Amino acid sequence: MRLKKSLLQEYYVCLPEEKEPIPLNQLIPEHKFKLDYNLEYFSKIFEVMEKSLEIDNLVFYLTRNIHQLPSYGPNVIAIVLGDEWCRIPSYVHKVHAVFKCYGTQPILGCNPITKPSYLNFMTLIKFIRTLVIRLPSLLNYTLNKSSNWPNNKVKKLLIYDIPLGYYKQWQLPVKDIEQRPYDVFFSGSMVSIPDSLWSLKYWLSTPKKLSRRKMISAINAVKEKLPKFNIELSTTYSFHSTTNEDTRYYSERMMDTKICLVPRGTSFETFRFFEGLRSGCIVVTESLPSRWFYDGAPVIQIKDWSELEGILEKLLNNKSLLQEKHQQSLNWWQHKCSEAAVGAYMAEKLNATRLA
Repeated sequence: MRLKKSLLQEYYVCLPEEKEPIPLNQLIPEHKFKLDYNLEYFSKIFEVMEKSLEIDNLVFYLTRNIHQLPSYGPNVIAIVLGDEWCRIPSYVHKVHAVFKCYGTQPILGCNPITKPSYLNFMTLIKFIRTLVIRLPSLLNYTLNKSSNWPNNKVKKLLIYDIPLGYYKQWQLPVKDIEQRPYDVFFSGSMVSIPDSLWSLKYWLSTPKKLSRRKMISAINAVKEKLPKFNIELSTTYSFHSTTNEDTRYYSERMMDTKICLVPRGTSFETFRFFEGLRSGCIVVTESLPSRWFYDGAPVIQIKDWSELEGILEKLLNNKSLLQEKHQQSLNWWQHKCSEAAVGAYMAEKLNATRLA
């Protein structure tokens, strides 16, 4: 989808292989299936945002780079994607505001003391590693925030959480929950990027691989014990190994599914969570951080995939409960996570800075 050219705002995509940012309205439609950006989602967000935005001449950069931007200034807005380490962009003090996927506050998501397991131990190790990697950005943020400015005021650095949105999804009509042939669906990767034989990750494994193995084991147990449920399960080699045909298949299956399983990825936040809500699925997920678009979400959070059998039995044997949660998922997407909701949120936050 192309963003209509704005006379008041400028929108750019910053690609690692390009020296200069590319104007968003010059990207061809096929880019949404070639670039590692969810461009369609954010293009629609910008269209909604512009209708309510009361500030002119802003420059928006869609980027994965937390260290630098093509330009800085009081009119620059950074939209930061893909940083699963929850780091604070080093340029936050040089721009008007930052809107960031994956937030800036990581979570442990388990209790390795009361619930000891190899998965929880590796999750703790990953959490500690995240804190260490995040520390320099936190120190930089604290230093810039406490710097003396005119009138000895502490500078207000603006960082806002935003949803990940959907990734390479097709636009399909929403089906009612009773018209969906699949009871449960999961199709995804076991790893984001294949690990080298010489990598510690290969031998020690990762929280993502460990969690997804437990989930798959739980699914297979349910399939064997409760064959009446129509369960679709498939895995891919890596997160980036999908083709255009794969994305079509995934989108159709999601719309044909009652219950969407959302295991953790590299972090607890995943595109699948939002894709499930967007499709009207009942989402079964692991721990979630506290963010405005997660808090109170009508999803089922589990601590261990061994709980899956009981959850599926309860849901799939109660048609009225399925219908209720189906509508709740669609409503939550529409009012909290959709392009319309996020566009309105961004406009509200930016408009508020005029009064600050």
